[in-house]
This record gives sequence, structure tokens and C-alpha cells, in this order.
Amino acid sequence: MRREEFERQLGPFVLVQRPPDQLKQLKALQLGARRTVALKRGQTPHDEDVSLLFEFDDLMVATLPPVDSGAPLNVGRMPDCDLVIDDPSVSKHHARIEWDGKDASIEDLQSSNGTRLNGDALNIKLVVRDGDTIEFGDTQFCYLSTNTLHARLTTGKFKGGG
Repeated sequence: MRREEFERQLGPFVLVQRPPDQLKQLKALQLGARRTVALKRGQTPHDEDVSLLFEFDDLMVATLPPVDSGAPLNVGRMPDCDLVIDDPSVSKHHARIEWDGKDASIEDLQSSNGTRLNGDALNIKLVVRDGDTIEFGDTQFCYLSTNTLHARLTTGKFKGGG
């Protein structure tokens, strides 16, 4: 598929979810998805190899609605969110991502378990860059431009830095 068609179908960026570890997944099932709880977080360094996100058996690419400039994408557990994350560590209305036509920015919506950008707590609205790691509670995503994802899928270059 040509890059232009790929971008038309997916939009300007994607969020690739890191599959949860087995212990957190079992704890989430035990607690149910109706309450927000803090689970112990593992440490994830920012310079971690992005290739870990491309284990195709477990690959989860979040599908997002069409992104218009200035339109917010709401992230949380509630069905009215644009990106619904069914995890007890994610608040009902957890965070907001906005696309300005060139860059995406993210802000935490006073969630119970916080939003982290590259491992740092998000206290203000910040611009997200290609390859950044975003955590909503205990769920981890890699933010990639659609062009980067297309290049990595078509060339087989899955390691960080392309």
C-alpha cells in the first residue's frame, strides 16, 4: 500500500499499545474494569528499543476517529471516549490528545493514576514527538507518525531510529 493511502486510512498518527504483562493482566481481571486502582508500575526507560512494540502476535494499534485540526481526542474507560482503554488503572476520562495540523499535544485530565510521557508525570499540556512513550495509568503506548509506521512496516526496520 502506498504511503499516501496508508495515511489517508489511519490519519496523521497512531498509538501502538504495548501488550500488558501477565501479572497486571490477571490483576485487572480480578478487579474488574469498573474501578480505578493504582497497580505497581514497572520502570520503562525512554530509550527502550521500539522494536518491542512490533511483536506482531500481540500488536495492538489503537484505532482513532478522523483527526481534525483542533479537535480533541478523549482517552479513558468510558464508551464516550474516542480511545477506550479497558483497564482498571485508567480513569473514566483520563487524558486528552489534540492535533493542530502539525503536532499532537497531550494533557492529563486529573486522572487518578496519572499520565506519563517518556516516564515523566504529565503535569502540563505537552507536545508529543514521534517515538514517544505515553502511559495512561498502567497502559503503555508508543506514539508514531503514520509515515514512520508505514516506513517500518514496508522496510522491515523496526528498531528505534528507523
